[in-house]
Amino acid sequence: MSPAGWTDFLEERFGRWSVPHLVRGLVAMNAASWLLNLASPGFLAILKLEPALILQGEWWRALTFIFVPPASAHPIFFFIFLWFLWSIGEALEETLGSFHLNLYVLVSMVVVVAVAFLQPAIPVNSFYLFNALFLGFAATLPDQKIFLFPIPIPLSVLWVAGVTSALLFVPVFFEPALLPGLLAGHAGFLTFFGPGLIENLLARFRRD
Repeated sequence: MSPAGWTDFLEERFGRWSVPHLVRGLVAMNAASWLLNLASPGFLAILKLEPALILQGEWWRALTFIFVPPASAHPIFFFIFLWFLWSIGEALEETLGSFHLNLYVLVSMVVVVAVAFLQPAIPVNSFYLFNALFLGFAATLPDQKIFLFPIPIPLSVLWVAGVTSALLFVPVFFEPALLPGLLAGHAGFLTFFGPGLIENLLARFRRD
């Protein structure tokens, strides 16, 4: 069940076109891209979202940018990232359903592409889309506890998601032009969960 009622209306008409286990596919493609770039440095360049090149016919870039893994990190941390992405993707799909999860990701992708065309000088950061999945996981299953390597104690997923998301806003204070891309990457979360969060805040404000 989706937290956004309008998506239930869309599911009745387009639900049969949903792709099951979408996040598994994202994990597999990110792993493959990382390995191919390891074998052939520079491979990721043909996957990145470049509006000018899309207009020249390289249309696949509007889709493949989400297969570009986060900035280079130690293989162990990259494996942990993929494992965590797989885990939250499975939990979200079980809770929301395949169609709603598909739409969640699609909304962010479409808005990211639109913003990239509006401000092509600012690079696209696919990590924003992955963080939007993490926020969705925290909003859907707020009582979950997670272990944040290397801290050996369970942490509230709400706190971890809140802190990591807040840290993403730090660079915006030094370069405000990054804000549209940051919000675009989280468009799925804002669309699905934003109205409910605003309603809860307003209700709490009225009680106070």
